Amino acid sequence: MFDFIRKPVIWKAWDDRLDRDLGATKTFELKSMQDLAVYSEIKDARGLDIAEVGSGHSRVLPTLSASNRCVAVDKFEGAGGGPKSKQALGDIPVISAYLGEGDSAIADEAYDIVFSVSVVEHVVTQQDLAAFHSDQLRILKPGGIFLHAIDMYLQDEPEPHHVKRFETYRDWVASTPGVEPIGPVYRGECRFSGDIATNPDNVMYKWGKSSPGLIGLRQEAQGVSLIAGGRKVADREG
Repeated sequence: MFDFIRKPVIWKAWDDRLDRDLGATKTFELKSMQDLAVYSEIKDARGLDIAEVGSGHSRVLPTLSASNRCVAVDKFEGAGGGPKSKQALGDIPVISAYLGEGDSAIADEAYDIVFSVSVVEHVVTQQDLAAFHSDQLRILKPGGIFLHAIDMYLQDEPEPHHVKRFETYRDWVASTPGVEPIGPVYRGECRFSGDIATNPDNVMYKWGKSSPGLIGLRQEAQGVSLIAGGRKVADREG
């Protein structure tokens, strides 16, 4: 699976009333759409080992924990504007680590599902992205899946670094030995189209108050999300 999160996906999630499973949100924003898109793919999980990377103010993990063995992987250091203290996650254990560092606190082949919402875009360099991807395959069980909703800004003419990251995420799913996509792979260009779900302008305006350096970008770009999901095949080597 690789694509932008598109409006039909969100509308179907509303038709299926999945938003009720995740509870009320204070404002409807990009993260709300990302939650719905990710949850719609893994909502039927039962009795599995699941890790949310960079869980922060998680909305999806508490719901999944009712029927699965779940952990939150987060140092709660405020990275990427995230929370600086552990959140109320009930009985969900927290592993204080960052994916991509090979931390032994996250055991090898321990999880059936590894997912994140609005996290991967904060992994800055291509080298760190490669380490993140390698590490998620390390901790996945054979046959396990990774699934990430990833923020992106799209302007009329996409910036080269956005195109590069777009292609990197697609390669995770479609070009990594020992990985197969869990759904269709979008083979088109990194360009905006009218069916792509976008962050509401009132939310972009509010975010500008806390990050004024990004106001210019947010006034000329659409805030969108990619979704990337792959399966670690059972006979993967290395």
